[in-house]
Amino acid sequence: MVPAPGGPGTPPESVGSCPRVPACEGTSSKASGSLQPSSSSSFQLSSRPSTASPGAGRLPLRPAPRRAMAAAALLEAGLARVLYYPTLLYTLFRGRMPGPGHRDWYHRIDPTVLLGALPLRSMTRRLVQDENVRGVITMNEEYETRFLCNSSKEWKKAGVEQLRLSTVDMTGVPTLANLQKGVKFVLKYQSLGQCVYVHCKAGRSRSATMVAAYLIQVHNWSPEEAVRFITKIRSHIRVRPGQLEVLQEFSKITAGAAKN
Repeated sequence: MVPAPGGPGTPPESVGSCPRVPACEGTSSKASGSLQPSSSSSFQLSSRPSTASPGAGRLPLRPAPRRAMAAAALLEAGLARVLYYPTLLYTLFRGRMPGPGHRDWYHRIDPTVLLGALPLRSMTRRLVQDENVRGVITMNEEYETRFLCNSSKEWKKAGVEQLRLSTVDMTGVPTLANLQKGVKFVLKYQSLGQCVYVHCKAGRSRSATMVAAYLIQVHNWSPEEAVRFITKIRSHIRVRPGQLEVLQEFSKITAGAAKN
């Protein structure tokens, strides 16, 4: 375990999980109205012109589920942007504070993978020279890393390849395709005997989900086993229900591929 950047060189210590922020989950709107059958057992044709107004008897218009889901996603993304810097300051504070409340900025999960918070520019030399990092998986959206972290060109100049798999902060769930891309990326550097730094903003949720997928692939573990293993090393991770669901899907596909 490695002390937070700029923090005192005290030995790492076990940290309890921080207060959880409830995930904001979008819900699709469902109409409760239902069609009722006529009380008459037979129908008769009438020669009288209909006096009903156009549209009478029709069900009220319902919002399309896709539109509701899109609106919820936009709301979540907007909330993440508003809360980004306040929550980042909290992460920095926990990384620098001494005592039981301290949280290490990153942890080594195995000989290949490091899981952590934003790789600040000041950390570049340490990651490359001391940790042998040659690949970085960035789970953040671009605005999150624009000012504090290396750009893709800057990473390349330092001899590091960056893979960005953008996922919304706080409520986002990495896609199955992105988990597969990320695991393939890690395995490439594992075969070279080099390391990969996997991160999001705080190294708790989005990046932890990616690392869990890697452990599922490598060790044929269940999602729960992978998450428990990471928690023993980085105790304050938080894999949310939606993220656990995509890990279960990833696990099924991985197990099926192994059998074939």
